[in-house]
Amino acid sequence: MNASPSDPVSADLGALLNRATLHLSPDVKAATLTKERVALKYRPGRGYLVVTPRQWETLQAFKDGKTVTSVLCNLIAAQRNPSLRELYELVIKAVRAGVLQTSEHPLPSEQKPASWPVRLNGTAVRWMTVAAALGATGCLFLRPVTMPESAQWLGLGWLAACVAASFGAILAASVLRAADGDVYRLHFGWKTFLPGLRADLGDTLLGGRGLGVNVALAQLAPHFLFLCLAAWRWPGLQLPVLAGTLIVLSPLWPSPVRELLGALYRDYRLSTEESSALGSGRWAAWVRRVRLELHNRGYYLACLTVGLAWIGLGVALVVRFLPAEVRARFGWSETLASAQQAGMVLGLALGVMAALAVLGAVVWLGWAIVSWWRERAERRLRPQAVLVSPQTIAEWLGRTVMFRDLPAEELAAVAATVKSEEHRRGSFVVREGEPGEKLYIVLSGRLEVRRDYAPGRSEPVAEMGEGDVFGEIALLHGGPRTRSIRSLGRSVLLALDKAEFERLVLTKLSRQAVADAVQKVGFLQHTELTRNWSHATRAAFARRAMLREAEQGSVVLAEGAANHWFFLVHRGELTVSVKGKELRTLKPGDSFGELSLLGNGYATATVTVASKLASVLVIPARDFLEFVSQDFIVGLGWEGTRKDRKER
Repeated sequence: MNASPSDPVSADLGALLNRATLHLSPDVKAATLTKERVALKYRPGRGYLVVTPRQWETLQAFKDGKTVTSVLCNLIAAQRNPSLRELYELVIKAVRAGVLQTSEHPLPSEQKPASWPVRLNGTAVRWMTVAAALGATGCLFLRPVTMPESAQWLGLGWLAACVAASFGAILAASVLRAADGDVYRLHFGWKTFLPGLRADLGDTLLGGRGLGVNVALAQLAPHFLFLCLAAWRWPGLQLPVLAGTLIVLSPLWPSPVRELLGALYRDYRLSTEESSALGSGRWAAWVRRVRLELHNRGYYLACLTVGLAWIGLGVALVVRFLPAEVRARFGWSETLASAQQAGMVLGLALGVMAALAVLGAVVWLGWAIVSWWRERAERRLRPQAVLVSPQTIAEWLGRTVMFRDLPAEELAAVAATVKSEEHRRGSFVVREGEPGEKLYIVLSGRLEVRRDYAPGRSEPVAEMGEGDVFGEIALLHGGPRTRSIRSLGRSVLLALDKAEFERLVLTKLSRQAVADAVQKVGFLQHTELTRNWSHATRAAFARRAMLREAEQGSVVLAEGAANHWFFLVHRGELTVSVKGKELRTLKPGDSFGELSLLGNGYATATVTVASKLASVLVIPARDFLEFVSQDFIVGLGWEGTRKDRKER
């Protein structure tokens, strides 16, 4: 998890998602934006969320104070089948915004709205802006723009454009107040083309698209009115006021027109779809942003269209209203000059856009190649385990599944007893049917587990790597080797004789604990679903899970039959079919049965053993739901596996 040290919510996600009691704040204001979107605001701290109606219902379940686990169990019982990642993202961001509150996490700092008594009807302002825009357009053709007689007029015109921008902010704030929105942070904005009075109008979100359109148009109205006034009363101001109007009409940077296009065409993005609160890699975050932005194709197309029109309009107006002596000086005819200049500027704009796109693609590709090469180099330079003393061996054994629960003095005794063995590629460490005399721990290398199904014929069933243990079954039960182990490359093993195994291990750990550690926990730590679990969680899962074996053709789960178990494939392959049609093949690490547990309790498909022999770990439904609901890391791991299965 990428927990920011400055973010107390991210710093302890485990406590928040597993144990904390959360309450829905009474100071939450909700507004319906569309059928699929609801906007929420925590008033004192001014925290905003955009959620679906179902997510809003989930947040309301915390009204009387509940833990995330209890709400999740209630949702499962109601067969809501929530997305765990979405639920956790929703809770984390609701706590950050102040919508959900808990004593363990501070509330967002209070922000008081400005006192704004003026209220203006948004519809009236909208039509006033349309009328002013038509009037300004007419003035441009009836009253040709003339060059100011002195630099003073240019300064006064720029000042008039700044005053128009300030009046636009005043009108927009008044429209927002009339819609019961709050105005925040009145200030003088000077880092802009047109310095002047500014206000934070974030509450526009709660009013939906209609209010967004009205607020954007309110900011444009004074510019059109000032343009009309300059054309008829002070012609010397007309050129700088026109330039100021063109600035606020551009969608190429933050402007009222860009806000207008956003209100008309941009989708309301869910808060749970934005940057992940649960952490993700840069590549995943970039892909996530791109996928979200693809839903706003209409908005970006509108910005591109209006942007090109704005460039053409600007060029046409500049050339059209240049003084005749300037056009004559450069030898331009009016019509030809307009066409040539418009074509040049449009071509230049398209060329700049294309160059930026190519540059962005090259930078991204270079970053991807450098990241891949750096990771590859780190893997190649990663040092191999070198055991130089019994103490080093003891420390390494303490990280393996079998020996990690032994105290330090017992680990030292085992480290002093084990002997290293080196095996070359293709050599067999043990063969099926041989008597078991040693326990092996893989120090380095890869090994292949093979099952004999006919004299002189065998098939691979699994692989093992560093830290894996094998050979324990023959030592625990006194029988022959049940599988053959072959080295896939150069491998180094640590071997413990049977007598020393019984003296040093079985006197401290039960036979069942050893079997669980090797057969179950060892398998779970290499499985995608469970590899990120803590050792304690994997051990608890192993204690509750049972290992079952089945031969080829056996039906493990029948479609339509009642099911109260969660299955995890341990060895072999199984096929999934619905109404006789085979859908996919399950391999070690794949799970099944959870959809029926979260549904009506009946299996949705038939699962049959496809290989000559297979084994599965099974755990009761109640224990499975407990693992999913009480630890958010466990739930997220299972959620990712379930999502992959649905996509396949």
